[in-house]
Amino acid sequence: MHSTNDKRGFTLIETIVLLFVFVMIVGAIVMSLRYAYRGQRFAFEQADATRSARTGIERAVRDIRETSYADNGAYPIEAMSTSSVTFYSDFDNDKKIERVRYFLSGTDFQKGVVESSGDPPAYATSTEVISIVSDNVRNEAVGVPLFTYYDTVGAAISDYTDIDELAFVLVRLVVNLHPERAPDDFELRSSAALRNVK
Repeated sequence: MHSTNDKRGFTLIETIVLLFVFVMIVGAIVMSLRYAYRGQRFAFEQADATRSARTGIERAVRDIRETSYADNGAYPIEAMSTSSVTFYSDFDNDKKIERVRYFLSGTDFQKGVVESSGDPPAYATSTEVISIVSDNVRNEAVGVPLFTYYDTVGAAISDYTDIDELAFVLVRLVVNLHPERAPDDFELRSSAALRNVK
């Protein structure tokens, strides 16, 4: 009678192969989780940049729409170009007209505000308070004008010294948190007709 007491364990080679397969499976799971987390984080960041840009463009359009004569009697529009516009508006509803400037500085869409002071009222540009309205702006990189101006008949204004012809402003903001990665640039558009300029 033969005893069939064949209790065999894993050989060293089988153990190494099993360990290698286990490490490969765990590594694949970890890489998948990292990739999913990175993609989700990027999507959240891109959505946040787009939301910031949307809020910024809405604020700019609202302020432009309320353009009015300055406290010192100056014309409502001070200057305009494809990357900036300077005008007077009571954007904070304090019954005083502020000098407001929206402009592009690098990849930041910024707002500068100067309060009127003194008697007669004056606007000291040295007191301008600048804040970032939106970042990750790519208008300059892709050649899209931030501001486009139109007269009362809807014709585009090309001579930016004709401030008294301005009746309508189109604002285009192109944003992308990581331009080297998909998705492509996201463009927001909004417009404002100047209500208080005759």
